[in-house]
Amino acid sequence: MRILLHPGFHKTGTSSLQGGVQTQTERLSEFLQFRNTADLRESARAARRFSARPERINLWRFAVAFRADLASVPQDGPQTLLISSEDLCGTLPGLRGVLSYDAVPLLMNVAVAVLKSCFGNGAEITLWFTTRARESWLRSVWYQNLRAQRLTEDFEAFRLLLARADELDAVVARVAARIGSRGRVISTPIETCGASPLGPLGAALDLLDIPTEGLPPLPARNAQPEGAAEELLALNRSDLTDEALVEAKREVLRRYRRAGQTRLADPQRT
Repeated sequence: MRILLHPGFHKTGTSSLQGGVQTQTERLSEFLQFRNTADLRESARAARRFSARPERINLWRFAVAFRADLASVPQDGPQTLLISSEDLCGTLPGLRGVLSYDAVPLLMNVAVAVLKSCFGNGAEITLWFTTRARESWLRSVWYQNLRAQRLTEDFEAFRLLLARADELDAVVARVAARIGSRGRVISTPIETCGASPLGPLGAALDLLDIPTEGLPPLPARNAQPEGAAEELLALNRSDLTDEALVEAKREVLRRYRRAGQTRLADPQRT
């Protein structure tokens, strides 16, 4: 079995990759098997829990959940497996008190052990991280936090909160040191995927030596509308009740969707 595990990071093209595979299922199914967050719900939940509460019992629960979620992978199917879920890195930094990716090396260490247990020591495992330029990544994470909670910090204050989370390359290096010879650990800056009509999906298929001829171009997903972050910040700082705030945020996002805004503050595939 040849396995490409793509555990994120958050806001680095994961939605584009996962959506791309799902839209190309018929063409790609003869070459690979695919699992995303929807297929790994318990694993993703356990990884998020461990990142927020890094206790041994929660790491054990992640191992149990990951093994159970992988049980659905048929052994007689294509011998190439692509797993993509940013939640395997845990909770998005900024949420639930998580301010770093310190949990990632431990989670990936367990993930590799489970993969070896499920598919044999001969399984060829590559851990592939997509990364992103620091400023662009932080702004995307800030926007996501503004959407998800009552965050009242402006961008400059928020970036100070995540001073230990934005060194994505350093996290990859720590994962590689932890995994050692049991798997290959690599990363690709998402900026280098932009020239491909398939975005990060094209990079993944290249790593798996799967042909891309005939696959239609993929649109960017989750692009951040210009001005939306500032509107959400103002709402978070208002005296609206929590219930009214949720609805007000929904209306802002609906308005941007209805407008079909094409000028984007964040043009990368996110």
